[in-house]
Amino acid sequence: MLGQHTLQPGERTELKAVFDTKNAPGPFEKITTIQTDAPGQEQIELVMAGTVKEAPGPKIAVLPRRTDLGAVKPGEAKQVKITVTNPGELPLTITAVKVRPGGAIAAAAGALPAQIAAGQKAELMLIISIGRPGTFTERISLQSNAKNAPKSGFVLMVSGRAE
Repeated sequence: MLGQHTLQPGERTELKAVFDTKNAPGPFEKITTIQTDAPGQEQIELVMAGTVKEAPGPKIAVLPRRTDLGAVKPGEAKQVKITVTNPGELPLTITAVKVRPGGAIAAAAGALPAQIAAGQKAELMLIISIGRPGTFTERISLQSNAKNAPKSGFVLMVSGRAE
């Protein structure tokens, strides 16, 4: 409640409504209800609608997202070329490549950190080492400053069978 305000005929007052739109881009509609003692206008609804623009930042898109290495030998290292695109408005920085500890693969990438300008793309070579025999499906996480990736990183999937 904003408080009790008594207005004489012809007087005005200012009401201020503030909405926290951080991390909430897109269309919105907010309704504020004002209660009065004016006959026939006991409740007045103010409807505010608009679109919150997304704050500029780097974004990440990667092709391919899934790679099947096929049949490989345990201990063998395979190179996989991926194309990383930054459809964002600020530079994208890829800082690390991570895999699940104790998983079937290890992964690395040369020349990290890698920076990709806004609207540009770059090729990144991943080196994937196979650790143990058997069929595997593993995640590779690209760590970056991308706004559209979770803190755990942008996930790629790698599968194959080590024989």
